[in-house]
Amino acid sequence: MLDRMSLLFRFRAIAEAGSVRKASEILNVTQPALSRSLAQLEDFYDRQLLERHARGVRPTPFGEKMLSTIARLSRDWELAEAELAGSDPGAEGQLRIHAGPLWSSVVLPSVTSKLHERFPNLTVEMAPSTAGSTQALIDGHIDVSFGGLYAPERDHPNLAAQAFSRICDRLVARAGHPIHNCAADDYEAVHRYPWIIYSADPVYEAETLHAVMERTGRLPQIRVRSSSLLAIFRLLQDGDYLCILPDAAALGIPGRPILTVDIELGRRNSDTGATYRKAISHYPPLQELMRLCAAYFEDMENP
Repeated sequence: MLDRMSLLFRFRAIAEAGSVRKASEILNVTQPALSRSLAQLEDFYDRQLLERHARGVRPTPFGEKMLSTIARLSRDWELAEAELAGSDPGAEGQLRIHAGPLWSSVVLPSVTSKLHERFPNLTVEMAPSTAGSTQALIDGHIDVSFGGLYAPERDHPNLAAQAFSRICDRLVARAGHPIHNCAADDYEAVHRYPWIIYSADPVYEAETLHAVMERTGRLPQIRVRSSSLLAIFRLLQDGDYLCILPDAAALGIPGRPILTVDIELGRRNSDTGATYRKAISHYPPLQELMRLCAAYFEDMENP
C-alpha cells in the first residue's frame, strides 16, 4: 500500500509540474525513475493518466479523477497523523475552512480564539465559500464548509451535515430607528428611508426588490450596494438605512444594536451549519469547532 501511495504522489508531482523533467527536479528523483513510476500506475489501472501537449503533459479525464482521489487520501493521511498526536495539546495541525459571509464575519471570529485555547498550535485557513466549495470538500482540499445547508450536500454519501440554527431573512435597522415605531402593516414606511443591498449573494437583491414591490407596488430607494457584511453593519449602525439580512447576522455585533423590524418583508428560511467529509469526523479540532459553534448559537438564542 505504501508503495502505491508513493507512486500516486509521484504522479501528482508530474501533473502539477506539467512535465517529468520539472517534477524530477522538484522531487530530486531521476526522470527514468519517474517515468517508470508513471508506467507502473498506468499498468495497474490499465488507463492512461497523462497526455502530451505543446508545453508538456496534462492529466487525462481519468488522471483528473485520480488527482482528486490523491488529494483526499493525502489530507486523510495528514489528519490521521494529527489524530495520533492528538493527546498533545501542543501538536501542530491544520483546519481548512470555506465559510459564507455570516459565518466568516460573525460566527467563526467569535469561536476561533476558543478553539486555539485547546489547540494553540492549530493553523486555521479560512476562505470565502464559492460555487466550487462542495467539490473542494469532496476532494479533500478543504475540511469543512459553513453556510446554508441544501439537499445536494446533505444527500452526498461521503459528506455529513450538522445544522446549528434556522436562518430567517428579515428587515433590519439600528436600534432607535424611526421605523421601529411603525405598525407591522405600514409597508409604505419603508419608502421613507434609504436601502442597502447585500450584494455578495444575488438572492438578497432579488428578494429585496420583490418583497418591497409586492407590498407597495414601488421599488425601494437603493443607495448602497455592498458585498461586505461588516461595512453594512457599520452603515446600519450610523445611519437610517434599511436592509434585508439573515436575522442572526447582527447578533453579537459590537456597538449600537441592529434589530429586526416588525414590518415583515423577508421570506427565505434555511438551515445554516457545517458540512464536512465523514472520513474526518473523528478529527479532534473539527469536533471541538462543532461544539463551539453549537454553543455560540445556543447562547445567541437563549441570552
